[in-house]
Amino acid sequence: MDLSLKIWRQKNKNEKGSMQDYSIKNIEPDMSFLEMLDVLNQQLISGGEEPVAFDHDCREGICGSCSLVINGAPHGPHKSTTTCQLHMRKFKSGDTIYIEPFR
Repeated sequence: MDLSLKIWRQKNKNEKGSMQDYSIKNIEPDMSFLEMLDVLNQQLISGGEEPVAFDHDCREGICGSCSLVINGAPHGPHKSTTTCQLHMRKFKSGDTIYIEPFR
């Protein structure tokens, strides 16, 4: 699937942040949301850009450190699921996904 991502980027706490646009292609429905962000980061690094910073620890749905606000909902559109356990099959090709930190 191909997706448009709008991701909150902020250099540090003193800098003003903004939503940045990214597009990503060929995402597999069985990937986790964090795996999709890993693919995006590889794309960014290969292009000489800064990767997207996000917290993660266990990636097993236990610790909750993978906290993101996805399309305005904590951890995304699927209730009682941590971000690391959210799979891309919950989205459709062509979707625009908004990704922000908890604030």
